This record gives sequence, structure tokens and C-alpha cells, in this order.
Amino acid sequence: MSTEHLKEVIFDDGPILPDEPFHRRFCSKISLETFENIFIDLIKTLGRSEEAEKLNLKNLNRKFLETLVQGWRKSKEKNNSTDGDFQCLLLIVEFCLSNAFEAHLTFENLISALGFHTVQFWRHTVPHIFDSDLSRGTKYRDALLFSLTLYDVNTGKSRLKELYAAVPGIRKSLLGVNAKQFVERFHHLQKRLSRSSSTNSLRNSAENLNGTEISSFDSQTRSRRTSETDGNNDENSTVFQTGGLADTHFHQRLVNVSNAPPFSIKKEKSGQWEIKQGSGGLVACVDPVMSKDHENVWLANLGMNLSKRSSSSTALSTETTTCLTPATNTLGIPLIKQAIGEILFHVIADDDKPDQSRDAAQKKANEEMSLLGVLNNYNRGTYKLNPVVVQEEDYNVYYGGISNGLLWPVLHNLPEYIVSDYNNVQTLRDHWCAYVRVNYQFAIDAVRNSRAQDFIWIHDYHLMLTGLIMQGMDESLEVGFFLHIPFQPPDTFFTKYSVVGLPLIRGLLRFTKVGFQTHRDRAKFVQVIEKYLRGVHTEYDKMMDIFTVVHEGWTCSLGVFPVSIKNDDFLKFVPLPETETLRKKFREKILGKNPPSDCRFFFSVERFDYTKGIKEKLIAYRRYFEKYPQRIGKDTLWQIAVTNRRSVDTYRVYQDECIELADEINKAFKDEKKPEWKALIFETDGLPREQLVAAYLAMDIGIVTPKKDGMNLVAKEMLVVNPKAGIILSSGAGSEVQFTMAGLYGEEEKERTYKRVSDLYDVEKYADTFYEAAIESPESRAAHGKRLSEFIKAHDIEKWSAAFLDPSWTHQVIRPTHLETLDDFFSLMMRTRNIRRQIVDRVLKGIPVRSHFAISLKNAKDSLEQSCVPNTKKLLLKSSPDSPELAQFGIQDELCEFEKDLSFLQHVQSDEVDNVERFVETLVTYHPKSASIFREEVTRAVDLLYEADHFHYFFTDREGTLKSYSCSYAASIQPAYSGVIQSQFARRCAQTCAIVTTAPLFHIGILDVCTIPEGYYYYGASAGREWFIDPGNQFKDTSIPETHLEMLDKVFDGISRILEETEFRPFTWVGSGLQKHCGHITIALQDVYKSVNETLSKRLYEQVSKIVHSVDTDGSILSMKETELDLKIYLKDNLDGKTFNKGDGIRLLCSTMHCDLKEGNILVCGDSETDLPMLSECLSSSNPSNVFTIWVTQNQDLKDKVTDLCQLHKNKNFAFVSCPEVLLGAMAQATIREIQIARPKEYGGR
Repeated sequence: MSTEHLKEVIFDDGPILPDEPFHRRFCSKISLETFENIFIDLIKTLGRSEEAEKLNLKNLNRKFLETLVQGWRKSKEKNNSTDGDFQCLLLIVEFCLSNAFEAHLTFENLISALGFHTVQFWRHTVPHIFDSDLSRGTKYRDALLFSLTLYDVNTGKSRLKELYAAVPGIRKSLLGVNAKQFVERFHHLQKRLSRSSSTNSLRNSAENLNGTEISSFDSQTRSRRTSETDGNNDENSTVFQTGGLADTHFHQRLVNVSNAPPFSIKKEKSGQWEIKQGSGGLVACVDPVMSKDHENVWLANLGMNLSKRSSSSTALSTETTTCLTPATNTLGIPLIKQAIGEILFHVIADDDKPDQSRDAAQKKANEEMSLLGVLNNYNRGTYKLNPVVVQEEDYNVYYGGISNGLLWPVLHNLPEYIVSDYNNVQTLRDHWCAYVRVNYQFAIDAVRNSRAQDFIWIHDYHLMLTGLIMQGMDESLEVGFFLHIPFQPPDTFFTKYSVVGLPLIRGLLRFTKVGFQTHRDRAKFVQVIEKYLRGVHTEYDKMMDIFTVVHEGWTCSLGVFPVSIKNDDFLKFVPLPETETLRKKFREKILGKNPPSDCRFFFSVERFDYTKGIKEKLIAYRRYFEKYPQRIGKDTLWQIAVTNRRSVDTYRVYQDECIELADEINKAFKDEKKPEWKALIFETDGLPREQLVAAYLAMDIGIVTPKKDGMNLVAKEMLVVNPKAGIILSSGAGSEVQFTMAGLYGEEEKERTYKRVSDLYDVEKYADTFYEAAIESPESRAAHGKRLSEFIKAHDIEKWSAAFLDPSWTHQVIRPTHLETLDDFFSLMMRTRNIRRQIVDRVLKGIPVRSHFAISLKNAKDSLEQSCVPNTKKLLLKSSPDSPELAQFGIQDELCEFEKDLSFLQHVQSDEVDNVERFVETLVTYHPKSASIFREEVTRAVDLLYEADHFHYFFTDREGTLKSYSCSYAASIQPAYSGVIQSQFARRCAQTCAIVTTAPLFHIGILDVCTIPEGYYYYGASAGREWFIDPGNQFKDTSIPETHLEMLDKVFDGISRILEETEFRPFTWVGSGLQKHCGHITIALQDVYKSVNETLSKRLYEQVSKIVHSVDTDGSILSMKETELDLKIYLKDNLDGKTFNKGDGIRLLCSTMHCDLKEGNILVCGDSETDLPMLSECLSSSNPSNVFTIWVTQNQDLKDKVTDLCQLHKNKNFAFVSCPEVLLGAMAQATIREIQIARPKEYGGR
């Protein structure tokens, strides 16, 4: 945050006390007792001595805090300069920020006590926090952001936004937004300069890094509106003025975020660092898609974190230190002590250690350089890896505590393995804070390392809160989450452990989309949120198999994406001779030499984890031999259980029990005829992949029977490698659920391609399953294995990642639909409006549009076409689902606008700097006459705009001028390309722009159908009788007597009653329908396609005339005016009986906004006689020669009237074009060129 901005924030003028809050240096170690003593002294100065002795700073009650807030508020109202209450509140904040974990309850109570006054409180408090950080080296800003984040996580509220509102700029400061903008502008400038030899409209311009343009014609540089005056000056706005249609050369990347990195890293004895590619499930799943683009980013923790000794803080004491987020540089990256050679790396040096000798420092620098070199080499060869650094103490609790001590057993529905320490509520809360803290750091790093166009992919149960935290920092981000383990929590998770359970499910709903391994897991999640969260609305799309969930204003899509494997990683070993040698070796090792044909080799491999069901498997295997002794000496199980987490008691005990059980089985079952035979071979070391493939080829039957598993890729590996093998699956395996959903385990025995264990604890049936698998014929086993293998190969990891990343399945996308009712049609068009607004906003800010925008517009266009009467472009829609009435719409214009927008999206995303010209060229096909005439008209209009160079005022109509007429006003959505062109024209070519229309402002008015962001245009509705400048500045004509408005109301009510009659019902949806404006009424008589019978239109006109005459018998108040498409009922002006027109509207604007039409050039655009008063008003100013006008018409009478009006004022600055596409093309051409070069050519009578 800049120091200049801090000056704008109010400092409190409280008394300077010896122990004033936020006046202690960074190195100060303040005990809890010291804090409490200072606090008690402050309370006593307020006359509350008895109350002071009972207070506990770690958990101040809300009632007491409310009294302090009330006291502060009263002091502010009285301008009291000795505000003791505020000093107390400041001290409480300092205490909470110094000890964010232990004092979080006090902080929560403080925020609740502030109520609606938080913005004002932060406005007064933050300057003290910033001053402390900048002057005394504290880190309270980071602590404040985390404390508010923790509050939002725990309560489900969004109080962080209030801090952003109170202190604009703090969000950008936190996330390094300005630095990222500088990098993007610099990159964009390099791209443009690299193409300087290209012949394009920008050849005479350059651009500086501040986003403004530098012209070689300095003496003629014209005044332009900057981002500060175009309505985009809020802190969330990011505008890049790149000339013409703003674009960028950064494409969408994938930012992958996981707890663990895709490799293992260790330091050898030689001092060199070694990196080995990981082989875990996450790496196998994600690495292929990440490797497709070297610009992709992977964020993970490398295991190199900060210990307490290497990061000072303003904590209470060394025993209770809560280390705050590392300080950051201007790029938002954690600072690192600069080593020799000026090397920066995400490992923070020990600030507390004194500098060693130069030799020691040189040695340390060399070590860091070698590590940095290894990582740089990794990044050069693949995607970019960015380490996430957190506090070591936090990480240990986050990973070993909440993640694996609570979430792992809970989500597998194994509550008996929850760490017993979490029976203590305080321990649970403390550990939960650490989990939030680490998620917070991951979230900050993800936002800092991402751009607006990127997709951020969060993985697994370690990081379930990152979506919520990231959305609190930047709502525009698209963040997805995939859960790699099951979601089967017991109810106790949301009751006994509610401090964790409820925030987690709220957090998941803040992701854009969430993927589960199985339908079972998703169904459980939906059941949980409907049971434990209030106000949840779920909707299921059967065709897409997607749940859409709306909660507290956020929408999330829930999908099912069974993870798979990269087939080639395993199949490449199958044909190798050494693999075949290993296969024979393994088979001989397990079954002996020349085993009988009925011998069976069972094989199972997994981590030595209690979720894998190893103990239950061994118990059933023992029962198998007890029940079927004829299999003794024939069958052997090779069990590989790779040891892990021996340091955790629950794991160690479980593993020891399994090993002991394995020994008992081998002692219990022996074959005298084959003394070398063993029932079980139990090993705890894993196999390299090439050996694992050989083992898969050697086995007869694979066993994958976890209690609960996300997917269990081992089952898929087995069957891809060995399609002749049989397999036993438990219903707890995600792969079994996937196979069942795919019809690979049917009702009848012949439809079952594998053996299923439904209940691991039903030992008898489990043993029977072993036997059924053992006696199945090789032919049957091979047939079943082939089906499974083909299915797995067809659904490999590439398809999994593509399916999850596919933008078309989320709620953000308009999906194909069949339109049956008017509501279907208008709702679809309004959804396209929302999409188009996003497109316009992103293009203007220089942010690449997301791919799902084009998908949405294409789906909407297809839906309209497929809903039309065959071989036509007409819709027949019911007025309601049960109504027999059919409304007819010709949607030629709507379909054309979709075509143009889809073409625009293709061009605007290209790297060609002349993409605008190329897009404008595509508009020639929409000209009513020919391409050559289109180009001629564009040239004439551009020449006119060039002559003016720049306009102080731009007044224009909308329908028929900037956009073709639509079948209905509610469907008259401004296309995205038009929104961008008009916005850029307003930004670069004009100072004050206004759209003046006869439509109303709201309730299907001009503001409902526009896609231009606020700030570019003023909107004059009802012919300029009511104006919208911005949300805080709206006004209208106040000269209308109340009695006249009542008469207009009576006419409106009368017409409404007529339209309820069956005969006249079509006029409610034709064209603009019935609209009530400020000072007049409009009723459509026809649409642009002449689809209404003329006789019926005449009858309606007659009926309306009767109503008007009955209300205004002498015709002194109301007047009727019929246009080509509608009928307007106006109020006559009080003085001369004239109708309020658009010229009057401009006059009202100028008088209210103090606009002087005598200054500068004026551009007026229109298409009908109702627009002539605008031109007349501007020409009537004292400088008519500075008025320029372009008219969209083919009507010669109207051309003559425009010409006569201009010549009356000795004005020659007029031109005519045939359609809105020509005008927009001319505006685009004028926008993308430097238009300050005056042309000597005469332009009269264009």
C-alpha cells in the first residue's frame, strides 16, 4: 500500500500513553502478563476497576467488547480527542495480531461486537498497523489478513471484504497486483515491438509501460480519458490500454496446487542436491497434463519450511510464538536473505543468526546456488515449480495432525483411527488454526502466481479451504478441486468435530467446480450439505450428470471423474525380454517349478495402511484354507505392503498386527508333499515399476480389497498389463464403483467381470470369494479381464484430466436446451447477456477470455436454431407451459449477432496486432447491399471521424443505430463485439458519451440489455427524460405534474387490460411489448420481420386511441405518435404543447451535469426521425461547424431531412451508412488508429 494513500486514511487523535498500542518494536518480547497489565490500566482509566480484574485477554466476552465499541462510537460523535475506549480496542487488536492462534476467540468476539461499524473501525485502525509495520518492523498486516480469513472460515461470513472497503489498495498490495501488471505490460510491449515491421494500423504508435500511448506527433496529442475517468478506477479493475481492442499475449495456464511436489529432493553427502521424479498417484494423474505446456505452474511444499528460530515475531513469548507470514517483496514473493551472487530462493535465511565469516557465507551461497541450479534445470525442462514455504510448526500440525490424524480416517469412515488428542476441544481448535494457516499460505501463493485467465487446480484433503480463501482475495479466479480419497464422513464429524467439519464443507462449495472419484462419494457430499448447511439449493442435470449447488450466493458444480492411469507407463515394459524373464522368475518363486495347472498365484500390492483392508484380507485368507483345505499346496498369496508412517502409533500397531497374523498363517498351513510351499509371502518393500509389471504378468488373480479408497489405481494397472488375469475387488474400492456404474458387474452372474467382496468383515463370504476366483476357468477369467482391460484403456489418465478440465460441464456454461416457453427464451438471452458482459469486461482489461464463453454462446445459438420451426428461423413459443397460445418470433438478428460474437472471440484471441481490422472485414457479409459498398461506407464514416479527431461529446441512439432491431426488446441483448467497440471508442475518441433511447432504464430497459461496463456511457432513457450516470447519480425530469402522471397511469392500465384479451395477447411479446417510461408509454404494433397481421395492428391502434381519448377528452395533455414498429403515447409539454423529445433530453443532461456544447467537437448518431431533435439541439449551439453526424438509414426522405438540417446551419459534416455494422466498423477503425492527423480533403455531403 502506498504512503500517499495512507495519508487519505483517518488517524485517530487519541492520547499518547507510555504503552500506546502499536508502538512496540518488532524485536520486543511481550508476555501475556505484560499485555494484561497494560490493558487493566487502560480499563481502570475508564472507571471500570472492578470489571478489569475479571478479564481474560484470550477470551474477552462479546458483551464487554460491545461496551468498548459503543464508547468509541460516542467519542467519535463528540470528536473527543481522549478516546480511551479506542485505545483499549487498539490494544486488543494488537494482542490478537501478536498471537493470532491463542487469541482467535477474542478476535471473533471483537468482529461480532463491531457489527456494522467494521469498515469505519478498520479505517481508523489500519494506519496504526501500517505505521507499526513500516516504522518498527512488525508484521501485523499479514496477521490481520490471516485473522480475518480465519474468522471467515470459522463463521462462513465475508468480513475480509470490509477491510478491502475500508482500505482500498490493501488487496493489491497483498497480492502484488501492480508488479504483475508491470510484467504483463512489458511482455505485451515486447510482443508489439517484435512485430514492428508488420503493416498494420498501429505502425505509427508505441506504448509505454504505464499503459498510455506515446505518439510521434506530440504537438497534436489529443486529450483522452484515462482509466481514472472511464469508470474503471476501482481497485479490482485492471485496464491495459493496448490500443484498439485490448488484448494480451498471455494464454491460459494450468496452475496446479498440491501439498507434495511432483518429485523428491534430497541433499547428497557431496553437498549436491538430487531431484527424483515422483511416482505417487497424484503425480501419475497430473504430470501428463502439466507437461503439455512449460508455462504451467505447480505449487507445492518441498519440506523446507521455517522454524521458530528463523523468523522473529511480535509474539507474547518465545514459548507461545505464532510466527507470522514471511515478509514479501513488491512482487508478493517471500523475501530471502540475499546471498552472495544475489541469488533469490524461496527458503528464508535465519535472520537471527549473526553473519559468519566470508568463507562460511561463500559456502552457504554455493549450497543455495547448487539447489537453485537444480530447480532451475527442472523448470527449464518441464513446467514451472514454485515452492510454498510455511512455518515448520504449522506444517507439522497441519499434515501430521488435522490432515492425517483426523481428515484421513474421517473421510474413509474409519472414526476409530481418529487421533485421541482431538477429544480435547482446545487441542482441536489449536490444530485447526494451523491447518487454516497453511491453507492460507497456499492460497496466497496460488493467487500471486496466477493470472486472471488461468485455471487453478487444487488437489486433495490437505487443501480443502484454499478455494474459500482464494475467492476472498479475488472473486474472479476460476478454482477447481479434486478429492483423491473417498468422501464418506460419519455424522460425528459434523457434531463432535464441527469446528472442522462444517467449515470444510462450506469451503468446498466455494470452488468453481469439485470433482469426486465416485458417484457414491458425490452422493454422500450432497446428502451432507443438505443436512448440515442452511439455505443450500441443489439441482441435478441428468444429461450432464452434474450437480449444481447454490449456497450463500456462491455456485459450485459437482462432477464425478474416476482417476485412471497413464497406460503407456506400464505397457511399455510388457514386450521387453527382461520383463518376460522376470515374470517367469516371479512365478517360479511363488508357485515353484512346473506347477499344476490348477495352482493359483494371488497377488496384492498397496501401502501398509489401515484403510487398505490388509488385516481383513489375511483373516479371510486364513479362513479360505480352513474352509477349502484342498487348496492347500496349490495357492499362494504374495502380499506386498509398503511400510509407511511407522512413527504414527495407529499405523505401527496395525502393521505389527498384520505381520504377526501373516506369520500365524504360514505356521498353520503346510503341505507335506511340497515342503517348500508357503501359503503367504508377506513383504514390506515396494517394487520398481518394471518389476511390478512383471509381477502383474505373472499373477493369476489380483486382489484389491480396501475398506475405503478413492479409486485404487492398482486394480487398473493389473488389468491393463495382464488382461487375462482375474481380480477380486471390494465395494470400498472406487474402481469397483466405477466398474459397476459402467455395467461391468451386472445382476446376473454372466454379466460380472470380477469377484466382489461386499463386506470385508463377513469372513465366510470373503473366503468363498477367494475360492470362486481360484476355480474360475482360465478362459472365463481371460474373457472378463479383456472387457475390463479395454474399458480401462479407453478411460485413461488423459481422458480423466481432459474431462475435469473441460470447461463445458460447469454451471458457468450455458448448456444446450430446447426452448418451449417465452420464459425459456428470455432467460436464455439474459444468460447470454451475462456471458457477454464478462467477455467485454475481460477484453477491455486485456485479460484473455475463458474458453467456456465461446462454448456458452455456441450452445445458445445451437439451442435457438434447433428450437426453430424446421427450415426456418422462427420460434413458436408458449406464453406459459400450460397455455395453448403460441408466440412467434423471427430470430434472424439474434442468430447473426451470435455468429458475429463467435467470430469476434476468435479474432480477439489471436496474436495478430491487426485482429480488429480482420474482424471488421468479416462484417461485410452482413451489409444489405454488397461488400464493396460496405467498405466505401466505412471509409466515408472513418474519414469523418478522422477530420474531427476527438469529440468532447458523443450522443447516439441505440436500436437501429448501434444495433439492429430485434424481435423483442427483452431479446435485444447487446453483442460483445459491439460492447467492446463502443467502450473503446468512448475511452479513446470521446470525452462524454451518452446513449439516448426511448426505452426505459429498468424492468427490461436499456440497462438490462447493455453489456458495456459502467462509466463509459451515460444512459438517457425515455427520450432522455430519466438519466443514469452511475449507481450513485441518477436524475429525471421533475417538471411533470402529478395529475398528468396519473392520466398516463390510467392509459397504461387500460392498455394492459386490452392485452389480456386473447386477440391482442401477441402484442405483449412482440417487439418492445408494452413499456411504461418516464413521461410516455410505448406499445409495439409490429416487429422488424412484419410477423403481425396488419389488420390486427390497426385494431389495436383503434382500441388504444379510444383509451387515450377517454382519459384525455380534449387532447390537451396526451398525444399519440405511430412509428414504423410501435405506438407512443406522450405527455405534451406544459408550455407549448410539444412532446418531450431527445433534444430536450440532451438539454436536461447538460443543465444537470453542467455540460457546455459550445466546447469541442460533437458527434451525433441516429437512425430515425425521433433522433433528429438530438442533431437539432447540437447544431443550435453557438458552434455548429464542430458538429459531426453519421446516420444509419437507407431511407432517402430521412437522408434529405438530415441534409437539410445540417445545411440550415451551414454544416457539411455528415455521412450516411446502411446498417449498424458499418457504423461499428468505422468506430473500430477510428479507435485502433492514431486519429489526430487532420485531412485536407473536403467531406461535404458524404
